[in-house]
This record gives sequence, structure tokens and C-alpha cells, in this order.
Amino acid sequence: MYHEIEGLLGIESMVFDEEELIVGSHHYPYSEIESLKITSAPFFASYGVMTLRTKGKDISIPFYRARKSKLEKALREFEKLRESGEIGGGAKAPDTQTDKVPTATSDPYEELKKLKELLDLNIITQEEFDAKKKKLLDL
Repeated sequence: MYHEIEGLLGIESMVFDEEELIVGSHHYPYSEIESLKITSAPFFASYGVMTLRTKGKDISIPFYRARKSKLEKALREFEKLRESGEIGGGAKAPDTQTDKVPTATSDPYEELKKLKELLDLNIITQEEFDAKKKKLLDL
């Protein structure tokens, strides 16, 4: 996988390479990324925000709005490769946004809302959403 999302006017470029996400001078190994999602991209704004969750912390990363579709494509490919275990050192990384299994303390409806958001952002497919929904609701 290789995707470069160009930056502009103070917004740093992002590079999704084989083992890590590079944003400016910051390197985020895929094995440490818990989730990646677009959290804000107003139509009228010139930039949007992607939130990267790593080591229990959320990091806001701005992106040039005109590159949103390119970023969405990179995020979809990232999630597919992550689910298959093909990135992150060859082993499936724990606790990705779409792979959470409900525990006694987790709320399946909250998880479903998060999955719906990923579906709406085209980060996961309808089939992936339906499979996770079935698993979460024990159907």
C-alpha cells in the first residue's frame, strides 16, 4: 500500500506506506494505530480533520479538503489490509475501530454507532458493516 495525500499552506502531507503513516516528521507505525477516521470535513472549509488514535490518545491531523476523496481511499485500503492482517508487521493489530468485540462493559449500540460512522465515511463496506452488526447484536 502506498498513498500520498499532499498538503498545502501549512497543512502537512501524509504518506501511507508499507509499515507506517507519516505526517510531516511524525511516524506512526500501523501496529500502534488503534483507529483512523475523518472526524470533520465541512463542505465550506478548505481543510478537514482526521483523528488518529494511538496509545490511548487522539491526535487531530488536518488535511487539505480537496484531497478528501484520496484520503478516504487510503483509509478504506488501510482498514481492509488491517482486517486481513497484511499490515502492521504481518499480524493483525489489536483493538482496531472495526474489530472491537463487545465485552461485559462495552455497549453494542455505541459500537454500532461507531461502525455506522465508518460506513458513512466509506471506510468500511456495507458487507463489513452487516457482518459486524450481526456479531455485535448476536444475531
